[in-house]
Amino acid sequence: MTEPIMQSLVDLTIDWNEITEQATSLLCDYIRINTTNPPGGEEAGAIFLREALRREGIDSTFYDAGGGRVSMSARVPAAVNRGLKPIVLLSHIDVVPVEPEHWKVDPFSGAIIENVIWGRGALDMKGMGIMELLCIALARRHSIPLERDLVFVAVADEEAGGLYGIHHLAEHHPEVLQAEYVFNEGAYGFSEFMGREARIVGICPSEKSPCWLRVSAKGLPGHASVPHDKNALVKLVKGLARLDAWEKRIELTPAVDGMLRTLAQKGFVPADLDPRDSATLSMLASMDAHLGAVTHDTVSITSVHAGQKINVIPAAAEATVDCRLLPTTDPRAFVAEVRRVIDDPDVEVEVLYQHDSGMSSMDTPVMSIAAQVVREKLGDDAFLMPQLSPGFTDSHAYRAAGAQAYGFTPALLTREELSTIHGHNERLSIANLRLGTEVLFEVVRRLACRA
Repeated sequence: MTEPIMQSLVDLTIDWNEITEQATSLLCDYIRINTTNPPGGEEAGAIFLREALRREGIDSTFYDAGGGRVSMSARVPAAVNRGLKPIVLLSHIDVVPVEPEHWKVDPFSGAIIENVIWGRGALDMKGMGIMELLCIALARRHSIPLERDLVFVAVADEEAGGLYGIHHLAEHHPEVLQAEYVFNEGAYGFSEFMGREARIVGICPSEKSPCWLRVSAKGLPGHASVPHDKNALVKLVKGLARLDAWEKRIELTPAVDGMLRTLAQKGFVPADLDPRDSATLSMLASMDAHLGAVTHDTVSITSVHAGQKINVIPAAAEATVDCRLLPTTDPRAFVAEVRRVIDDPDVEVEVLYQHDSGMSSMDTPVMSIAAQVVREKLGDDAFLMPQLSPGFTDSHAYRAAGAQAYGFTPALLTREELSTIHGHNERLSIANLRLGTEVLFEVVRRLACRA
């Protein structure tokens, strides 16, 4: 690191009260733009982000997949072009549907109640989108001597698999996926953990891969008053029962190993814990649903469709199955095993959607810088914790393109707040919006000001 850059890191002064007011106003307005997917309508969100960036003197580029499915990017260039790949700040514009009758407020009101911002997308993930937007805005305002470009990318259609978002970019605008490091959703922080108060910030170097299946059965129709052994629905149900009872192997991935070792070091689990011991790992996985989900491939039966009339035996039946695979699992071998477990030639298994999420390295400057910033901002008892996300994000496309991508939303949430993601009454405190913006900016700034 050169001396001028080190000096700039020391001297920079930011009025975080003013930035928090701006972040709050932006997030409330962003939430008010209904980008529920389906149908998406992300163009309106992209226009909002473009105008916010334009006020900072930053131009944007739109990528239109048709029908209002628009993604966008904006760039703050390095002080000197050294040919280094950029740092990408990635978010998605779309949000999942709501059931407004179960909310305490209008889900798209962006209401502020007792210093908490309410609305769909506050956590997933318009909140982080605003944190990221302010990161590049601050880099430009303060003329940070970047050694890499900072690129803000906001995409469409993440919540439905990314066909009109990240996959559209990969196919038609692959240059957007060129990056050295990527920050995205996938990990949050915890203000409580395992029944204790805590200040833990998660970081996800990898995540599970989706493998969505359609399982269908064929049989013979007939009058329900005369049962027979070719009932398609019965065949399907028996196959699904075998699939649900399937005991899958437990495996320790590097991210989960890092998580357990960190928790042992910090006194949250016994210090002599050896996560490599299969019996110990099985015991831990049985005690916590989240840990169980990140130590083996999972199978969730999510829908079943069959029949039209109560007195008619259906000739066909089908179900959807949401499988999430460890990043070390071969999806083709997994699907072959699913067919073996179902064990019925009249039951077919079809892959509806699958991608490999990949794994980023835990031995990069991202990890060490993030750990340092977390301690500085939150205190000596705060720490960074590696995680494996049980869900998937658009980071997989950047990993496939050669980038090191990390889930990193540095807000300290309660279990109740975390449960609002894809649920009711989603919300983010203004204090967490400020914390996330401060921590993310400092991590990105230090990372960008070194080769």
